[in-house]
Amino acid sequence: MSCRFSTIIVHRNGFDRIKSALDSALKASDSCDEIIIVDNASTDNSISQISKIYPGIQIIKNKFNTGYGHAANQGIVSGKGEYFLICNNDIILPLNIFEDLEELFLKEPRAGIISGQQTNLEGVIIRTSSKKPSLLSEFDGIGRIYHNKDPERITEVGILRGACLGARKEMIEDIGGFDENFFFYFEDTEWCIRAHKNGWKVFLNPNIKIPHIGGSSSSEFFKESRIEFYRSRIIFWKKIFPKYIVVLLHLWNIPKLGLDLIFYSLITLITFGQNTRIKKKMIDRAMVLTWLFLGKPINWGLPRKIK
Repeated sequence: MSCRFSTIIVHRNGFDRIKSALDSALKASDSCDEIIIVDNASTDNSISQISKIYPGIQIIKNKFNTGYGHAANQGIVSGKGEYFLICNNDIILPLNIFEDLEELFLKEPRAGIISGQQTNLEGVIIRTSSKKPSLLSEFDGIGRIYHNKDPERITEVGILRGACLGARKEMIEDIGGFDENFFFYFEDTEWCIRAHKNGWKVFLNPNIKIPHIGGSSSSEFFKESRIEFYRSRIIFWKKIFPKYIVVLLHLWNIPKLGLDLIFYSLITLITFGQNTRIKKKMIDRAMVLTWLFLGKPINWGLPRKIK
């Protein structure tokens, strides 16, 4: 029997999250679909529990945290589907997601990547799409002006937030999977841009609502995740922009980090550190600036990576 959708769930720690994601995928799946979990060296017993509860689920176990893109690619290589659904472990798939995605894939032969509208667990919309990145959009502060709201109907978009992406196998065979130079962050953005460059379309279908917890993969390692974010951001700039734009982005964003650090430090001092949000922003800027000034040490960032 041919396989319709291969659902790839990239996992690292959190039994409740992976069980919710898996249960929703099983309910949404038909006999012509398959599910593959790629475990990035979980340090809890979540995978052993899942193996016992769902003995028929295919699980790929990595000895190290190989990064999101690498793990997703492992699932893609193992999958037999005509389409792929590549998911975080902290999402809940709606019941008709595969039918809705397949309908749009069939209607739009050049649709390469599709996502539904992400929400939080209360149903509040989470920003899921954006225009293609530009010099303006990458200027911290100014870039906020560049972004508009998600469309309210099925629309071709520039980039998608990658917690749950439907992808056509034919497109993957054409342009390749995720770029594994990104350990975490920006691999989804780069993939969408590469799809566009090769004549494929990227769509948001806001009729598909996908609850997403968000931040669960990095909340335990806030400071380390901020380093990883900025490292991937620099890699991303170098891949899609000419050198002079990369220089301009550094000339704006690094001083902006310094100004932000001064501002958030003052507010933290005035409020005696009681404003958690401002305090986190201060720590964020301090960590990234320290990492930059020390020459971007490779061992800084999220733990248990393959070096």
